[in-house]
Amino acid sequence: TVMAPAGGIGTRRRRRRIFLLVLLLLLLGLVALFAGWYFVTRKPISEIPIIPPVTQPETPSYATSLYGATIGDLRSPTGVASTPDGSKVYVAQSGGDRTVLILDAQGQEIGALTPPAPASTGAGGGHIPVYVAVNPTTGDVYASDRLSGDVYIYSPEGVYRRTLDPGTEVRDAGWIPLGLGFGKDGSLYVTNLASPVTVEVFGPDGKHVRTITPTKDAFNFPNGVAVDANNNVYVTDSNNGRMRVFSPDGRELGGIPRGAREGDLGLPRGVAIDDAGRVFVVDTMAHGVNVYKVLGPDDRKPAYLGRFGVQGSVDGAFQFPNGISVDARGRVYVTDMANNRIQVWSY
Repeated sequence: TVMAPAGGIGTRRRRRRIFLLVLLLLLLGLVALFAGWYFVTRKPISEIPIIPPVTQPETPSYATSLYGATIGDLRSPTGVASTPDGSKVYVAQSGGDRTVLILDAQGQEIGALTPPAPASTGAGGGHIPVYVAVNPTTGDVYASDRLSGDVYIYSPEGVYRRTLDPGTEVRDAGWIPLGLGFGKDGSLYVTNLASPVTVEVFGPDGKHVRTITPTKDAFNFPNGVAVDANNNVYVTDSNNGRMRVFSPDGRELGGIPRGAREGDLGLPRGVAIDDAGRVFVVDTMAHGVNVYKVLGPDDRKPAYLGRFGVQGSVDGAFQFPNGISVDARGRVYVTDMANNRIQVWSY
């Protein structure tokens, strides 16, 4: 029998150990890369530039529902907004104690927005919050109040800071704020139900800068407003049953009509736009959410991608949804108003 040289066996063992050590270091490096990307950008790993792009589905899938600290705590939620990382979710309730609750990612109540003392008394303490939005540059939370006719501004923790001053010109012309949306630079867009119905635009410094008024076919109770990466403005012209898109200077570019064809709308309310250029429109009477691409430079109509949600009370079903928000991690938050919950959908 011929024995293998002892030195040969030792050499192979050393090579194997070196190979395993190098492999382990590479794996640790990849884990560190993934972890660093996530904690810095809060975006999915699939979006790391060195990884080939992963094709996402056109519509999200149901993930979970938020009810508050215990089931039944939310009452007729209307508006919703989330922080980019989803760690805080702000929910306006038109029922119950009519407050804006702050929930964590698991749906536990961690605070509330306390408005200033009302000028009048009555049910709800003189306040009915409807829509909320988070300023992307400061983290402050804005809430429209139907009963007081104001927009209140709070710290991220819910401390009242001040009431938005629309300026003398806007206030004298009529000021009934409802829908709220922000541009990337912190400009605020507010649907104003005073006649004539408009969208009022305020700069990052809070000063009024312009008014968006259709040159034909006036708005009729617009609820939602959102802004894409090109600063085009998307408005759900609710009682006219359509969504309308305007250029930054207020020219009407196109939109989605009322109708019965696939992708048409019935009674749109909330609207939100994510980082991937998808437009989400809540159709409250159809008990679902339509998804479109943002309007292209040569388009008159945003391309329809699909729809999610059905009517009902089980997971993934809606009863008169109203408000909508998106975060930077591919999650979509929808106020399921008659089911007293926030549904979370995810890509």
